[in-house]
Amino acid sequence: MKEVSHKRHIAKAITWRCIGTLDTILLSWFITGDPFMGLQIGLAEVLTKMLLYYFHERLWIRINLGKQVISQWRHILKTISWRVVGTLDTMLLAWLISGNPVVGLQVGMVEVVTKMLLYYLHERVWYKVDYGIKDRSTKEHVLAQDNLLPQEYSVSQKYRSQLKRHQPLVVWFSGLSGSGKSTLANLVEKKLAEKGIHTYSLDGDNIRTGLNKDLVFTSEERSENIRRIAEVAKLFIDSGTVVIAAFITPLKSDREIIKQIVGERFVGIFVKTSLQECERRDVKGLYKKARSGEIKNFTGIDAPYEEPVDFDITIDTENCTAQEAVEQIICVVERRIVSRK
Repeated sequence: MKEVSHKRHIAKAITWRCIGTLDTILLSWFITGDPFMGLQIGLAEVLTKMLLYYFHERLWIRINLGKQVISQWRHILKTISWRVVGTLDTMLLAWLISGNPVVGLQVGMVEVVTKMLLYYLHERVWYKVDYGIKDRSTKEHVLAQDNLLPQEYSVSQKYRSQLKRHQPLVVWFSGLSGSGKSTLANLVEKKLAEKGIHTYSLDGDNIRTGLNKDLVFTSEERSENIRRIAEVAKLFIDSGTVVIAAFITPLKSDREIIKQIVGERFVGIFVKTSLQECERRDVKGLYKKARSGEIKNFTGIDAPYEEPVDFDITIDTENCTAQEAVEQIICVVERRIVSRK
């Protein structure tokens, strides 16, 4: 999870102000024919623009538009909003210093094109710069972890399992969006519940609107999303519950982290469905948006899906019915838990 520091906002304000002021000085000099007046206008805007730009950055950090995906639209909208604010400031300053409103209008209008291009490029460069972006797993956080001592309770996982009369398990469904993960997960849970098994379902959209609503869809935060879910599943294991988890989980590295966290009480289900079939179904209309460029880094389109080769079960949804798939999964799950006697 990343945190953006105040130092980063200040550094961005300074670098942009250097670029913007030089542009204003040159434009004012060119329009008025007076280098001294160009210098006056440029220097006068330094203080006002620094302040305005800082607050503009602080405002945009609170706006979620374009954060959910790595979107160029966010950079474009920031460019436009800042240009409106910046141009109005330059026009007023040029008017006041030159005493001529026409000069103010000319300087303001000419700088629109140059400043929008420069500001957009400035945003793109800063997007690639890590300065002022801190990972929460900093030295201070690591030291804090050293002082945490998990509480041991009298009621153990073993005792809870005895009360429920079955062993806990994490049944993890992985597959492309639209592959049928959630459908199969729902049917499996229903079947287990009918047999008296204590279950709970964790689903991608449900988690994203609650526990993990602070995470976006960058590769790093997708991994953090999966890590948190695995930790939640581990808690359910401790409660003696059979967890049904349905998540795309596209990367092998993330699936390895899940296994490390959950331990041996893990059953992996690969819901194998071709990209073409998932696009044909397109239940949520996400593939259409991904193809049109509305969604970036969409798994299967412009982000990879590494097919699991070490999961317990592979379900080919294009060559078997849902009922056949459920029976196959239930058979494996029942071997891993102790049913009621």
